[in-house]
Amino acid sequence: MPSGETFVATVDAGLDTVISSARTTREFPANVMLKTCDRQTLKKGTGTAWREFLAATLTAQTYGESDTIDNPQEFDGTILSATPQLVAIQHFIGDRVVERLNPKAFSTFGQLGQEAMDRRKDQDGIALFATATTTLAGTGVTIVSGHIMAAVRRITSDADEPGPEPIVAVLHGYHTYDIQSEILGGVGTYPIPTGYTQETFLRGFRGAVTGAMVWEDGLIVVDATPDARGGVYSKRAMLCVQGKSPWTSKKYVPERGYGGWNTWLKDEYVWAERSPGNWLYGILGNATAPTG
Repeated sequence: MPSGETFVATVDAGLDTVISSARTTREFPANVMLKTCDRQTLKKGTGTAWREFLAATLTAQTYGESDTIDNPQEFDGTILSATPQLVAIQHFIGDRVVERLNPKAFSTFGQLGQEAMDRRKDQDGIALFATATTTLAGTGVTIVSGHIMAAVRRITSDADEPGPEPIVAVLHGYHTYDIQSEILGGVGTYPIPTGYTQETFLRGFRGAVTGAMVWEDGLIVVDATPDARGGVYSKRAMLCVQGKSPWTSKKYVPERGYGGWNTWLKDEYVWAERSPGNWLYGILGNATAPTG
């Protein structure tokens, strides 16, 4: 018969493996683009494409007292057409998973599909920045407030079609850090005055530049350079057309092992740009991780 003292290490084969807590991977909120765009809905029974008519301007002329005014102006216009596309995600959960998985772990699955859909919708909006007719700054360039100011004035003073307010700037957080550093450039050299500089020092850069509200969107991709691409635009420039509202479909599959549920999450939408070349400016710049 074995003899000796007993500690956990000698009987660890009998220990239970218990999940004490569970969580999902934290993500950047996937709603920035939807908050900063013009959202429209393709109404039921109106076809597959959302269509907007843009009326062209007319031109007035001067005439003399004895002139005959016989030069009618022609009414004309163009169509912006946007067709919502299907976006979906599918997952299968077997019945044995439901029976055997720790409830805390299982409870984290419910939100993952919708988070993926929301993330895709935001990133599809971000993708329009790369199609902007004009991009300010450039690869490797440090983003400063002047780039936003320049875009704002070019939008509101555009000769072809001045953009309406509100104007927004959507940038990666490393870009907003550079603007914050610009504001706090005198810290350590000069006393911090009460006001905007002190507020930025205490709480970080928040707010507007030349009337353009600045938003941080962590779903903007940093490439290998490293650069990141944001945008400054009239809210009316970025159009998100919703087709059929998001919906879920389910199907039980008894022939697969213990059986299980196939689930599909689906959405229908499209992003489009109004007044191309006039109301949206891309912002491309250095996105090196801050080091202090």
